Amino acid sequence: MKKYFVLAFFISTIIVNAQLLEKTAINVAYRYMGRNILQAGLEFRFGDSRYQSVILGPSMLYTRTNQTDKFLPEAHVYYTNNGQLYGVSINQYSLEPRIGISLFNMLFLNTGYAFPIHKDKYFKGITFGVQFNIAPNNSKFYDKMKIM
Repeated sequence: MKKYFVLAFFISTIIVNAQLLEKTAINVAYRYMGRNILQAGLEFRFGDSRYQSVILGPSMLYTRTNQTDKFLPEAHVYYTNNGQLYGVSINQYSLEPRIGISLFNMLFLNTGYAFPIHKDKYFKGITFGVQFNIAPNNSKFYDKMKIM
């Protein structure tokens, strides 16, 4: 019985991974959150049309503070609607609501405000960001351009 459960688990994992990968992208970004930050992570898209899709994922932030390198985990969620971008991200130092534009889900330009949630206020104030999403050409992550 245990062998059948393990076999079923592995088969379902393979099927789910195949569906996950076609809507997944790698993100690379530059952000300014009171200091310069480099960001890299994954993006997963729920929804097939450019109207009303949700994109979520984990990222890793890199910044330098007090002559030390810091790597911080971050989770974020975006809601895109016909090129408009609304979202929020959270890391161990701040909560940041964002607004911006999405260009075919390849490029996100956004701004927001970082609210500090930790006694060390590394991230605070108005933020700006440019994010590139990298996925294969036949991926369902990107929006398709429709020409009339």
